[in-house]
Amino acid sequence: MSRVQRAGLRQGIIQTSLEIGSERGEEGLTMRGIAARLGVSATALYQHFESKSKILREIRIYGAELLQSEVLEPAAATDDPAERLINAGRNYVQFARSHKWLYSVMMGNEQIDWSQHNTEEVELLLRPLKTFQGWLEEGAARGCWRGDVDLSLASFRIWMSLHGLCTMLLSGRINEGHPAFPRKDEQSFVDEFIASMIACIKP
Repeated sequence: MSRVQRAGLRQGIIQTSLEIGSERGEEGLTMRGIAARLGVSATALYQHFESKSKILREIRIYGAELLQSEVLEPAAATDDPAERLINAGRNYVQFARSHKWLYSVMMGNEQIDWSQHNTEEVELLLRPLKTFQGWLEEGAARGCWRGDVDLSLASFRIWMSLHGLCTMLLSGRINEGHPAFPRKDEQSFVDEFIASMIACIKP
């Protein structure tokens, strides 16, 4: 097998794993099932990934890169720092909705063991958060936030709030039929939620 073929197979393993995971969940994702769908031997599969956990690790890196391209890069076109964060929040919710299983692997699994990643992988995994933090720093330099805002803490608070929102949305807990918190217009609720997060750090 040529180097190009090997690289193609590695990418095929990741994409096929995403397909199977989206269909059957993590429990339904097996090395044998991946190999069967790809039409390759288990030996060929193990030449690239020694276990399912290694594939999941690669999927998290893929997800971080996709998060950067689908969530942050489109929002970066907006010059106003507050609007940029709001747009990123909306994109983040859409990302979670569009890639439910991938999102669950990225955000719902156990804590990442950073010691198992090389420097390049750590940079890829942290790039979305670093980009977000950079936007907060830019906004502070332009006087968009209160002077007492801890930018590092604010970035985590906003990120965690978005994750909590996505978790509630994906589990169906925000809906018209909720007895204590009914919401007929889900999108308006999402927009108001995100805007209120950013309003908390504005003067």
